[in-house]
Amino acid sequence: MQLIDTHVHINFDVFNSDLEDIRQRWQQAGVVHLVHSCVEPQEFNAIKSIADRFPELSYAVGLHPLDAHKWTSTTATQIEELAASDYQVVAIGETGLDFYKADNKEQQEFVFRQQLNIAKKLNKPLIIHCRDAAAAMAEIIDDFQKNQGLVRGVMHCWGGNPEETKMFIDLGFYISFSGTVTFKRLPKFKNQLK
Repeated sequence: MQLIDTHVHINFDVFNSDLEDIRQRWQQAGVVHLVHSCVEPQEFNAIKSIADRFPELSYAVGLHPLDAHKWTSTTATQIEELAASDYQVVAIGETGLDFYKADNKEQQEFVFRQQLNIAKKLNKPLIIHCRDAAAAMAEIIDDFQKNQGLVRGVMHCWGGNPEETKMFIDLGFYISFSGTVTFKRLPKFKNQLK
């Protein structure tokens, strides 16, 4: 079976010395393609370098909601220019809302809306991090789609209930079962799926 890993972070210093070994392990496991998500523009060059090194690696560019305070007057331009100029950039993200770990809701919503605009302009999907923010996220996407047009993507960091999950499916998004499925509160969600 050939697999595609749609969300990796292998740019961390801990991986630098053995990236070739890591590559051999993903190849042995049948992973034929990977998508590396960025969390902030300072990572762009390092991740582009890894993608240039490994042809089976594409990447996404964006600003993570927990880094929303790092948004500057040049961030949108950085994201848009790299996403438009490098064929290896296949998505915008990791972007979204995280009201679990941060309370700067207005800043996160502003940054997310900016990245929605970039994704729409470039016709690229979004990689969305959404934690304890389902209602706000659905409202922003729904409003955007009604006024600007369709956007697509995947709810990456996702552990909402079935009703919330249906909202995003109805908005045209895929649902990822990421590492959040290991969190302690999830058994309640698992029982609701039965």
